[in-house]
Amino acid sequence: MYVFLSSLITCFSHAQTQKDIPRSLLVSKAPLAAYLTIASFGSSTPFRSKAFDLSITPDPTISQADAEPPLRYGQKPEINHQFRADPRSPPAIITLFFTALVLATLPALFGTWLFLGANVSHISQALGAAPLAHVLFIGSIFAMEGAFFLYYTHWNLFQLLPVATVLGAITFVTGGRALTEVQERRLAGQR
Repeated sequence: MYVFLSSLITCFSHAQTQKDIPRSLLVSKAPLAAYLTIASFGSSTPFRSKAFDLSITPDPTISQADAEPPLRYGQKPEINHQFRADPRSPPAIITLFFTALVLATLPALFGTWLFLGANVSHISQALGAAPLAHVLFIGSIFAMEGAFFLYYTHWNLFQLLPVATVLGAITFVTGGRALTEVQERRLAGQR
């Protein structure tokens, strides 16, 4: 009973003006009766007792006709959703510009690689010790780039994912074998 009364008193005490009180309570001519009801499950009779009467005197400065009617649930107008168009690739000129920027860095990459001491003469040894691992590893990296290019130009995500999964598994397995071969050469003192 205390919770009910305190929530009702809070509702009316925080109402700064009568416009904050629901319209259905304001239009009542008779005092509002507040009841305390405690129900239960089963066949027992619920407890229901009148707690108090509440009289609301309408404010004469507020027009009751201006009050909004309460929200009623019912049929609403049909909603016609307009789906956005599929995303499109940027113009070809922008794509070619950034592709050229990436390709322009390759000579700098290879030059730095040689400057830091990359031993190109070991390519024949690497391909002799584990030819399948090295060829498949490098090939799977290029194939993954090709798959990304196809995704960018023609494919959707559901076409890319199976291909990327297979290529990723090949890259993981062959890359591990290729790195093992490189480590064996380094442990043997070759660099």
